[in-house]
Amino acid sequence: ERHITVVPEIEMPGHALAALSAYPELACTEGPFEPATKWGVFDDVFCPKEETFTFLENVLDEVIQLFPSQYIHIGGDECPKTRWKECAHCQELIRKNNLKDEHGLQSYFIQRIEKYVNKKGRKIIGWDEILEGGLAPNAAVMSWTGIKGGVEAAKTGHFAVMTPGSYCYFDHYQGDPQSEPNAFGGFTPLDKVYSYDPVPSELNEKQAKYILGVQANLWTEYIEDFKHVQYMIFPRLMALSEVAWGTSDPKNYKEFENRVVQHFNILDQMSINYAKSIYNISGNVIPNTNGIAYELSTSQNPTGIRYTLEGSEPTFNSPVYQKPIPVSGSSAIKSAYFENGQLKSAI
Repeated sequence: ERHITVVPEIEMPGHALAALSAYPELACTEGPFEPATKWGVFDDVFCPKEETFTFLENVLDEVIQLFPSQYIHIGGDECPKTRWKECAHCQELIRKNNLKDEHGLQSYFIQRIEKYVNKKGRKIIGWDEILEGGLAPNAAVMSWTGIKGGVEAAKTGHFAVMTPGSYCYFDHYQGDPQSEPNAFGGFTPLDKVYSYDPVPSELNEKQAKYILGVQANLWTEYIEDFKHVQYMIFPRLMALSEVAWGTSDPKNYKEFENRVVQHFNILDQMSINYAKSIYNISGNVIPNTNGIAYELSTSQNPTGIRYTLEGSEPTFNSPVYQKPIPVSGSSAIKSAYFENGQLKSAI
């Protein structure tokens, strides 16, 4: 109905603490385990024993029945090898199958799952760590740690989705953290997303055909509600859409930004809580002749900045910012961007 394919992801062999908390027998150690309540990469992962594969195959059976997508995402990322190195079963598996090391064991794990998914008439896609130890024959790669995984996949005739953290992670800040809601970290503003070219220059024309497209990622550890989700997605998704369509032109970014501003009217009508970070003001303490000053800047017309010194909320009638504000003692400076008399930015 919406012309969307939902691709489910069942994470393996790492990021498995929730499953291991319910089924500790699927780990290399006895546990007990507790589901994570904070972000992290944890040493306890699925142990590649027969009961683990039976469990995962049963889970995949249910997932495949629910989702008609051609691809099933099997994760594969951030899987520490600590437990595998210490596990007698894992070491015996490495010897028995003439695997090079624990990375070879990861490849064994992924290839075994791929064969099962292929038998069901589907294909697997996974994060770029599934390249460790050799890529499963028909697998596609999501390149998130950079572009290297996508390049390697395309050069060996595998499809890749480009989703590098530096351009496509929408859990990053998109403006000065002073003016933004809580985010995971990082800084990925609208213009940076718009500047992304998803076809790596290292690929020739034939290899470039293996780049399926791009993906934005919004991990929600620091996202409080759906309004916050909307804030992190819009308008950055507009930039990545043009990147995906091949119509983005970083040299004419300002023209794109003007169109985004026009679209804000549509988002307003739809009651979407979009980010107005392109209007936001950055504050910076700088030295001056008598000590320090507070410098304000915006990517928009600087004459739109209004500020107050005593901590009150700035209005259109507050002083217009013209030059860095001298600071001789403790001071609460608040600023905002106005256009046509209307508040446009965060304060």
